[in-house]
Amino acid sequence: MTDSTTALRRAIEAHLAHGRTSGRRLGQEALGDPGFVAALGRGRSPRLDTADRMLVHLGLAPIGPRFRREVEAFLAVTRTKRSIFGHEAAGAPSFVARLRRGASPRLATVDRVCAWMAAHASEDEYRAIRAEAAVRRIPSPIDETGECTVSDSIPRYLSTREAAAVLRLSARTLDRYRVSGEGPAFHKFGARVCYARADLDAWAASRRRASTSDPGGTAAARR
Repeated sequence: MTDSTTALRRAIEAHLAHGRTSGRRLGQEALGDPGFVAALGRGRSPRLDTADRMLVHLGLAPIGPRFRREVEAFLAVTRTKRSIFGHEAAGAPSFVARLRRGASPRLATVDRVCAWMAAHASEDEYRAIRAEAAVRRIPSPIDETGECTVSDSIPRYLSTREAAAVLRLSARTLDRYRVSGEGPAFHKFGARVCYARADLDAWAASRRRASTSDPGGTAAARR
């Protein structure tokens, strides 16, 4: 079974093989970290939210939503206590509580927890867990760092970096658009800026053009 870090590295390698960009540029555009791809190649295990931002930038499904649902489904199906699960699967009794608050474990920990769940569920339980995880929805809190945590394959709210990855823009461009009013609508929760996926889709649709000479709609409509 391929571990998550290896799968992420292979996805990046496949993207770079098309020759459209360099590893440094990809890391900068997706994460604001030009050294990310090189560090991954040296064996670095990134945090789950970082990996998901890269995957979304590549147009692939994030890992986090499914992982969080499977943890919750495992607890529900097997009736395992959270503290016992955290201690045995991740070496931290508070693992589930922190995960629910939006904590982002490293991919190595994600793989360790997934392997533990597979080893500690019967075949019938595992089938039930997979079925439960397919329909379970997890609340989407805003964590203490100000990031909007991903809670489903299409999260309701995204951070600036996540929204930029969806639109194939840089976070800096979205920062500038918030000042100029050129970009998609956004929300403010205190000092935190978040974007609704529906607003991103609407803004992207307003930028649709039929040809290079098509001016599109009015300036107001494009906002």
